[in-house]
Amino acid sequence: MDIDARHPIRTLTHMDTVTAALVVQFLVSVAFNLMGSFMPLFISKELNETLIEATGWTGTSSFIASTIMAITAPFWGWMCDRIGTKKVLLAVLAGNIIVYSGMTFSTNVLQIVFFRALQGGFGGMSTVMFTIVASVVPSRDLKKALSYQMVAMTMGGLVSPGIGGVMASIIGYRPTMLASAILFVFIFPVVVKLTLPLPATRDKDAKSFDLLDLKSLIPDIIALILVYVCISFISPAISWFLESFGVPDDQLLLWTAAATILNGIAYAVASPMLSSAVNDQTMPLLSVGAAAAIMATAFVFNPIQFIALRIVIGAIQAGIPPNLLGGKSGRKGTGIGFLNSARFLGMAIGPILATTILGDGVPPKAFYMYAVIAIISIIAAVFIYATHRKESN
Repeated sequence: MDIDARHPIRTLTHMDTVTAALVVQFLVSVAFNLMGSFMPLFISKELNETLIEATGWTGTSSFIASTIMAITAPFWGWMCDRIGTKKVLLAVLAGNIIVYSGMTFSTNVLQIVFFRALQGGFGGMSTVMFTIVASVVPSRDLKKALSYQMVAMTMGGLVSPGIGGVMASIIGYRPTMLASAILFVFIFPVVVKLTLPLPATRDKDAKSFDLLDLKSLIPDIIALILVYVCISFISPAISWFLESFGVPDDQLLLWTAAATILNGIAYAVASPMLSSAVNDQTMPLLSVGAAAAIMATAFVFNPIQFIALRIVIGAIQAGIPPNLLGGKSGRKGTGIGFLNSARFLGMAIGPILATTILGDGVPPKAFYMYAVIAIISIIAAVFIYATHRKESN
């Protein structure tokens, strides 16, 4: 069948389900993160807060959004099992159109916090996309397929803050935020046209998710929380560390972007490779390696060394999440929802924990921060080894 490349919706709907899921995930990630580079500036300049207050409000709203995503992820997974991924995906898209439209026209910071909280409630996108992939790929390929979904998510999150920053400098903050809502509007008819798997409840032989299923997932849920604490901990403090290494103020944004982007690229490149090479026995070694690299960061004394270690850490950590996510969840959306909830919870805890320990940055608080996160990474390694050892034998 010939596909007319001049009609992107028609082209996308002729792709196989896994490829279409990758494209949708990338577009969604772009829409989510367009405002990532300027939210503190938007709050400061448009809503009349000081920059330090705006930074605090940004961190608070992000924590609230991630926490609510963690709470609601199992619900969205359960809904995938009950009514099907397509209906859930459309509901989540519609919710995000409302969220980003609301933020565009917000007149005070509490409205931003409200809409970020609402965004958390409609943050089931990755749960739905993981469930779609899990329902169509063979079990032996699930870990690798999920790693590609994470690549699409990561790459979208890498390119969109830069695009959003350029757009904001040209057309302004509010029109750029509205562009996120418009992109979600564009994705909506694409999903309407896609043929997605029917809900699990349509299969008479399918076993519903129960407490025994949840019990079997608890070790991987705990492991994912610990791992994502270690993945996300440094995000709010990157600029501070670079400044402490002597990076001038006028170059700080560039160096921060470089550290973030290169870490993300390393994660994206390594994830599919490691998802195939890593098994239950070698996963703990990755977490120990990440602990060593995190601790080594406490002893660097220039931005090049700092960024080099961020690249190493991103590459090492990339092999763990796909193997935990694609292990015991099977094809049940509810199970994937609980595992995805652990991701969100780790992403909420990591930055808050790290910045709390760092405090005002007076030595040796930075050393304590790195030491605590390195210890958590080692705990994750021991926990993964203990809970997966029997399965490997």
